Amino acid sequence: MRLAWLSLAWERMWPALWQCTAVVGLLLALALFDLLPLLAGWLHALILAVGVAAFIWTLWRGLHRLRLPRHEEACRRLELDSGLDHRPLSSLEDSLATGARDRATVGLWEAHRLRLARQLSKLRVKWPRADLTKADPLAIRALVMMVLFIAVVVGHADWQDRLSRALQPRFAAAGGLPPSLDVWVNPPAYTAMAPLFLNPERPDELRLPVGSELLAQVHGGKKLPYLVIDGARTDFSELALESYKLTHEITAGESLSIQQSGRALASWPLTVLPDLPPTIEFAEPPSRTERASLRLEYEAEDDYGLAAVGAEIRRIDDLAADPILLEVALPGVGLRQSNASSYHDLTAHAWAGIAVEIVLTARDALGQTGKSDPFRSVLPERIFNHPVARALVELRKRLTLHPEQRLPVVQDLNALAERPDHFFHDTVVALSLFTASRRLINDSSAKAVAEVQQLMWDAALRIEEGELAIAERDLREIQKQLMEALAEGADEAELERLMDELQQAMDSFLDALAEQMRQQLAENEELQPLPPDAQLLERQDIQELLDKARELARNGARDAARDLLARLQEMLENLRAQPFANAMNQDLQDAQRMMRDLEHMMQRQQQLLDRSFERSRQRPGDEAAESQRRQQNQADSAAQEMLRRELGDLMRELGDALGDIPQPFGRAEREMRDARGALDRHLPGEAVPPQTRSLDQLQQGMQAMTNRFMEMFGAEPNRGTGNVGARSGQGLDPLGRNSTMGFREAIEGVRIPDEMELRRSRDILNELRRRRGERFRPPPELQYLDRLLRQF
Repeated sequence: MRLAWLSLAWERMWPALWQCTAVVGLLLALALFDLLPLLAGWLHALILAVGVAAFIWTLWRGLHRLRLPRHEEACRRLELDSGLDHRPLSSLEDSLATGARDRATVGLWEAHRLRLARQLSKLRVKWPRADLTKADPLAIRALVMMVLFIAVVVGHADWQDRLSRALQPRFAAAGGLPPSLDVWVNPPAYTAMAPLFLNPERPDELRLPVGSELLAQVHGGKKLPYLVIDGARTDFSELALESYKLTHEITAGESLSIQQSGRALASWPLTVLPDLPPTIEFAEPPSRTERASLRLEYEAEDDYGLAAVGAEIRRIDDLAADPILLEVALPGVGLRQSNASSYHDLTAHAWAGIAVEIVLTARDALGQTGKSDPFRSVLPERIFNHPVARALVELRKRLTLHPEQRLPVVQDLNALAERPDHFFHDTVVALSLFTASRRLINDSSAKAVAEVQQLMWDAALRIEEGELAIAERDLREIQKQLMEALAEGADEAELERLMDELQQAMDSFLDALAEQMRQQLAENEELQPLPPDAQLLERQDIQELLDKARELARNGARDAARDLLARLQEMLENLRAQPFANAMNQDLQDAQRMMRDLEHMMQRQQQLLDRSFERSRQRPGDEAAESQRRQQNQADSAAQEMLRRELGDLMRELGDALGDIPQPFGRAEREMRDARGALDRHLPGEAVPPQTRSLDQLQQGMQAMTNRFMEMFGAEPNRGTGNVGARSGQGLDPLGRNSTMGFREAIEGVRIPDEMELRRSRDILNELRRRRGERFRPPPELQYLDRLLRQF
């Protein structure tokens, strides 16, 4: 009965109220088409008023004509929908008029009601039938529905903003367009982030670095717009008639909005990101190179970019002494992460050979500084073979530890000066010894001690190596200047000048080194021949590397040039300037055997990887082929397990030889175990990734093991770690790499562009220079070309 009543009510309400719903549909269509804000404010308000009046009038008219159905009408509708004859529902509601005391009459009446009740199981209600043909003979309702559908398709993306604009007439700019808003955010220069354009119609959350500059312009509107950040108001400045501009630095806040005439033109949630101080730590403990330089390998990180990296060195026994401050050249400009190494020759410093505490420092563009945990070590000192040079260095160190004890040092200096035959009757050395002793006696200032120590150091170098020490010092200095120039983006002329100076310094160093070799070979009666697998290093190889670095720098590939020069510097730092050692001791032979074993293991792992990859690409075949592949998987699983056990044995030997095991070997062992498990399950495809990773970890372990052996055997004389022009140990180059390509492997890991890339970059650079010379171009374009040329 309720459903029948509702069906009748709908059929009567829809014809009576369709006009007011059509008015609402037209108003919604206008709003979603975003047409009303384009009108004058008075016309916009008039249309809204007419629409509201039309809605109220049609609603009142429809409700006035509406007659809700009665109970009898609902009963009749239910009987008609159910197809019941003789109106059973109405009869069920009748009562017995006469004969209520006659049993026969009552029985007949109950039988009649029972028959009617049986028909109630057939009751059903049909869907409402709203006949609008008479109420809307022109089918205006169809037109309204079509227009509303198109409006929904057009404006569904930002329907909320469109409805809001439709309900808010703008009277400030009568007859004109609504105010337009342009907003940019320029992050601080140190963040190296691009400017950000804000879309007023997309209120996404803004995550801005602290100190970002907001630039906003409003065109239109009579009243002055203003910026609101967390309730704090900042007014725009008027540029021209109905044109306003604002520049504001954002330092804090959670919400940002731009308002005019009491309404928001745009608003965004805001999060201001603070600039955190950088972090830095030692990637590897500070170590000593073959040429007694201090090697610092670090990992530094900053949220927006590193400005500088350095090191602070203090004496452990005298923390009040002024520290040594080292500047570490970054491998690039504005790097957020840097993992690099640097070399510092501190052998001439008075603290060489003394226990110190080293702290790495990193600084960002705002001047915030991060420091690493202190590391205690001994500053590398040069090992002198000549007894007089060695004695001078010891006296120099005694003055550092006990500067007040001058008299014993003076006595020892006089004793050395009395034996000129011990330093080849060198007049310069004799005058240096005499000057040093007299200065210590007659000058009691602290400055005198430092100057005497420098004089003693120069005399020791002259006795030990002659011109080679000066050439080596000059080479290190020009290498440092060139690396800094590449990192800081110096111009092409400066780079060419430094490249020329590096070429001259390298020639002088190699000439002095060759002269020293000839002298040493002349003094040595018998030298064992070079091993058949020795790595030869020729002057032509170094010249080719320098020429390649010069070409890369000229064509804008400065990162590749810097990496290439870093490899050269690392190679020279780890190359010992002495003839090939006599007989290799047992420790070195064991190290070479382990290197060969590891190389053989890498070859076998590569073969297992190739076989697994080929089987993973094979399609399922017949039963015989599947059985054969299963046998191959089992065989490879056994081979993988044997390889894993051999790696375990090698790791134990390395632990005994080095004291600890390089971490990549442990990771390689775990990957081998995973690969064996996949092969046991006959899934060669799943064995390929862990086998690939294990091969990569073995290669990293090879590099780490090579470096450790180089440090172990290079720290002591006569250990056979190599010489000028040669290197022993299964074809290893001066960096410890295994190669059959000779010196070419010295630049392994440096991504050098090929000839086509260099030619393309050269063409682009020439085109930029040509356009920069055309002064008729607009100033913004010329400025942009200047920035590109400074970059390259």
